Amino acid sequence: MHRPVSGAYAFRDAALPALLAGRTDPKASAIYTALFLVSFNRLHHLYDTPAQVFRAPYDRTIESLLDGTHTGQEVVAGTPDSLDALLTARGRAMLAHPTGRLAAALRTTDSVCTDWVPRVAVRLSYAKGDEQAVNTNTAHCHAALRAHGVDAPVVDLGTPDYRGSRHLGSQQAGTAAVVRWFRTLR
Repeated sequence: MHRPVSGAYAFRDAALPALLAGRTDPKASAIYTALFLVSFNRLHHLYDTPAQVFRAPYDRTIESLLDGTHTGQEVVAGTPDSLDALLTARGRAMLAHPTGRLAAALRTTDSVCTDWVPRVAVRLSYAKGDEQAVNTNTAHCHAALRAHGVDAPVVDLGTPDYRGSRHLGSQQAGTAAVVRWFRTLR
């Protein structure tokens, strides 16, 4: 049994457009975008130098900040409060109109729902107004699974809040809902 909660299942068609359009929390958008670009560059060589996609001073600090040895608090403190402060015009354009290696990488990343045909029961969950993972991700995944003949019910978790975050609230509410659902499957 599988039950994804508030994830980025459609980077090209849902997550990136939402980040770039300001439909997600500005600070979270900057952090997720930095994580995305740094990790994808490590795997797919999207840029030659950080200065091509990240504005100063982040071009000198962001890759080492996201090396896996820093705490979440350090990452929050070391990233800007908005995408405009993080990205160069080239970085923003790369995300808005993916081509080449990035487009190929996104096809693979986005295949989590388009190429997957689950062999177990699946439910998709979301929280209305999630400030970090737009609900369009769930809609894309649901449509892709349905196109494969998979009945994956979508569970609306409402507007749960945990420490001022609907995204974190969806994790809390979603985890509890998963446990309740799993108990019905015995």
